[in-house]
Amino acid sequence: MQHTEFHDLEEESMDLRKIIGKYLQKWPWFILSVILITTTAYLYLRYAVPQYQSITNLKFEKKQSDITSALSDLDNLGIGLGNADELKSEVAVITSRPILLEVVKNLNLSVQYFSGGEIKDSELFTDLPVTAKIIAYNEKPAKKFVSSEYLIKKSDNTTFILWNEKYGTIKGSYNVPIKLDFGTVIFNKNNAIPFKSKYIIVFWNQIERVKKLEQKIKVELPDAKAMLINISLVGAVPEKSEAILNEVTKQYNLDGLRDKNMQSKNTQDFIDKRLEVITRDLSGVENQKEDFQNSNRIFDLQAQAQLALQNTSENTKALLQQQTQLDLLNSLTAEASGNRNNQLMPSNLGLNPSLEDAIAKYNNLLIIRNKTLKQATNENPAVVEMNREIASLKEIVQDNIREQKQSVQTSIAKLNGEISSSNGLMNKVPGQTKIYRGIERQQTLKEQLFLFLLQKREENAINLSINVPIAKIVNPAYTQDTPVFPKPIIVLGGAMILGLLLPFGILYLLFIWDDKIYNRDDIKQRSTLGILADIPSLKSKDIHLVQQNDFSELAESFRILVSNLKFVLPAKDSAKVIMVTSSVKGEGKTLVSVNLALTLGNKNGRSLLIGSDVRNPQIQRYDSQSVKRKGLTEYLYDDSVDVDNLIHTSDTNPYCDVIYAGTIPPNPQELLSNGRYQNLIEKLSSQYEYIIIDSAPLMLVSDTLSIADVSDATLYVIRSGISRNVLVDFANNLVKESKIKNVSFVINDVSKNAGGYGYGYGYNYGYGYGYSTDQEKRWWNKIFKK
Repeated sequence: MQHTEFHDLEEESMDLRKIIGKYLQKWPWFILSVILITTTAYLYLRYAVPQYQSITNLKFEKKQSDITSALSDLDNLGIGLGNADELKSEVAVITSRPILLEVVKNLNLSVQYFSGGEIKDSELFTDLPVTAKIIAYNEKPAKKFVSSEYLIKKSDNTTFILWNEKYGTIKGSYNVPIKLDFGTVIFNKNNAIPFKSKYIIVFWNQIERVKKLEQKIKVELPDAKAMLINISLVGAVPEKSEAILNEVTKQYNLDGLRDKNMQSKNTQDFIDKRLEVITRDLSGVENQKEDFQNSNRIFDLQAQAQLALQNTSENTKALLQQQTQLDLLNSLTAEASGNRNNQLMPSNLGLNPSLEDAIAKYNNLLIIRNKTLKQATNENPAVVEMNREIASLKEIVQDNIREQKQSVQTSIAKLNGEISSSNGLMNKVPGQTKIYRGIERQQTLKEQLFLFLLQKREENAINLSINVPIAKIVNPAYTQDTPVFPKPIIVLGGAMILGLLLPFGILYLLFIWDDKIYNRDDIKQRSTLGILADIPSLKSKDIHLVQQNDFSELAESFRILVSNLKFVLPAKDSAKVIMVTSSVKGEGKTLVSVNLALTLGNKNGRSLLIGSDVRNPQIQRYDSQSVKRKGLTEYLYDDSVDVDNLIHTSDTNPYCDVIYAGTIPPNPQELLSNGRYQNLIEKLSSQYEYIIIDSAPLMLVSDTLSIADVSDATLYVIRSGISRNVLVDFANNLVKESKIKNVSFVINDVSKNAGGYGYGYGYNYGYGYGYSTDQEKRWWNKIFKK
């Protein structure tokens, strides 16, 4: 027995050509989808209302924060913004509901006008034949009013007729208030504009229009540092959009001026009240200061204290100098009062000049005497004279020292007196300063506050006289020439892309969920078993049997099958037994069995076809005689039946014999497993070159497994577009479990677009014989049969 080894199939790389080919086979659906969606897009563009973008630009002045003049607080005047963050807050102010409500009221946006058309209605804003204005809404409406639509059916110079789907016909007169379901309205007629037959007026709740504007008006900051704001609005009527934007900017500036003037008026009232209070307080503080100066004889307390402090400092410095002089004189007195006449006195001490001069003379004479004593004795007359002079000079020095000491002591006493006087004056200063400075502090504070309020009163007066808008309108509202919606290029381009993506998406989902087998590649991805041939798809009008000298696509495919089958059949002297089976009913195993037998039978060797699907025999469908014939079941059941009586020669091929399945038995499994089937094959093996067994489907019944051991090769039929992947796995498991042997696949009913049979070269093999079963197709069949 031949064993087939299975291994894990390697994941194949993506075959881009194959994937694209699968989608290209469905090209008519792509073209049809593109045509339908593009046509729909064209109709949409034809009847869609174009939307245009209107834009206006505002510029804000930036406040100057480096002003140093008396009017540096002009920032509070509301002229300009402080920084970019304040600019961002203005975005919300521009689209605030109070401003938009004023816009709705001033432009009468709570009333819309339409000119009726056959397919679409066109909105009007200018050149209106009839205008309406809501005078008042009902105080207690039955339900919240949103909108109400009326059609003016008829109009003359004085009267008109309204029609509403809910309230019916209503008559009214121009310039006369009329009561409608939501409130009171007055209509006016413009005789200069002709009245059309269909004129529609829609009345809205003002809040609903405000909500609509909130959604449609876009405010952007192109560059915060440049202090610019762009306001845009997209609408079907450019004149209306421009009017709305201009009114928005107008109301925004008016709102800013109102806020500024209100603030200035409140500020003026506050300043006037505060000035009255501050004037009284300032007068009381000045009187208190005058009384304190008179009672304490103070002209300038700070200057007087400063002078006393300066005198004390100078006297203290002089006192220190005098005390130093006194210390030196005391030391010099000790030197001068000594009995020694040979001791020099210190000099250059900064003392009195006369004293310094006497000391210098004394020291010079003493030095001369000492030099003389080195050459003479004390009895020398010159030495005696010099001693007398030295003693005299010493007395003079002593007298000068005493006089100097008296003078210094007198100066010290005087300085101490002055210091005591200054200290007494300064001791009074802290208390007086504290009281005086408290009075001055109150006076300064009141004066500063008084001057500040005066300045602010002048600034506020300037503010009230200035009516500068908060924002400058750089560009009044203007509308771009090309509509922003719909854009024909984008819509048509998107339609073409969608036309391609829609069938692609549907096909992708179908391919993802499609688990059917279509061609060789689908089998190769799941099995390593060989594939011998692809049998082409046949129509009901086509001939389903291979004829003699047949060069049709069917005949050529079976010749390829026979040729490839010879490579898998073993070499043996007796008949080669080929079992044809499938997984389930309807996969075409009988068609393959019959045509394989017809193709194998020739003058060099006969073929025998045995109908072994005894539960559901199908071979007789290809028999030209409708007479019921005995067959295999009779042989298996009755030992007396001669097999030669069961063999019938095919009408299509005289070298092909057939044994039909016979009568359907109640116990097919028991008949096929009683051993007589094996004996039949053994008996007939010497008479035929090939024996083809048309067996039962393996997944439905186990009959085929009972006779599988007699076959030399098994052809497993897979039907393209019908068989599923799980059937290939089922065949693999049978081979792994050795229940069937020498198995090869045959793909049946392969269409030209399946990428299998004839993949890349078609069914007509190009032999040049001119034989073909294809008849001329009509062009629509060629397209939608893809």
